[in-house]
Amino acid sequence: MMSTFARACAVALVLMVTSTGCVDRPAAGPRSPIAESGDTDTRLTDTRLTDTELTDTDRASLRHAEQVLVARCMRAEGFSYRAGPRPTPDESFTVGYLLSDTAWARRNGYGSRIAARVLAARRTDPNQLYVDGLSPERRGAYRKALDGGAGARTLAVKVPGGGTIGRRLGGCEETAQKQLYGDPATWFRASRTATNLTRLYVSELGRDPEFTAAQAAWAACMRAAGHPYATPADARNALPANREDDRAFAAEVRLATAEAECAGSSGFARAGRALERRYVDGLRGEYGDELDTYARLEREALTRARSLT
Repeated sequence: MMSTFARACAVALVLMVTSTGCVDRPAAGPRSPIAESGDTDTRLTDTRLTDTELTDTDRASLRHAEQVLVARCMRAEGFSYRAGPRPTPDESFTVGYLLSDTAWARRNGYGSRIAARVLAARRTDPNQLYVDGLSPERRGAYRKALDGGAGARTLAVKVPGGGTIGRRLGGCEETAQKQLYGDPATWFRASRTATNLTRLYVSELGRDPEFTAAQAAWAACMRAAGHPYATPADARNALPANREDDRAFAAEVRLATAEAECAGSSGFARAGRALERRYVDGLRGEYGDELDTYARLEREALTRARSLT
């Protein structure tokens, strides 16, 4: 499953920005005290739980491939649609509760400048500009071609911990998902189940004595480095909201780098990954089939994406 301790249609990071046409939206649910990035698929650190788990770059490639396939289908339907460039590895990276990639932190801090570039691109999204320029009739035809329009079927799945996530599926989006994942309904159910397991154990994990001890060791390391914060969230909340100028960004980089270095030297990242694996393994009795299906469909889709695009 996708790791929460170490971390669709989005460039990752603290800010998730979706491409035109992605319509999944998670149901409201309890916010994790140890989850910072995005709607679902949140994680604690930026590394994988297992060697077989897909990387952030792999998942960005899947999202990009899906958009390429949507674009091909939309052109066949007589409409313009641009998939956009493939995200770089740095853009694909997700900052979770604990940042442990020191090299990435030295280049990007917590990713504020990447997020700013994504927001700027969103304001000039060529797909939205194209739709805005269509007549009302053509706009309706565009929506129907893209996702099936108002008459499209709706997929819904009850996610672990309560609540329901739904999405409309039809048109070129359904065509693209079939090409990548086979049965979109199976993929939707497995992926939304697997990526929402966090809520079942996150509170208990946050109170686990091993976790709190590891976080305390991390905090001691940070204090020694001149950053007196008890948690990674406290450190990030201390930064100014606007970090566009060079001095503010340099401060972000220093703090992010210290966080990542202490994540390694204190053992917090290692302990967190081991604990999370233990908690996830404890849920396999109820959710093992969905976890295995999710992992299998992701791997198969990545292979298809490389041949299709």
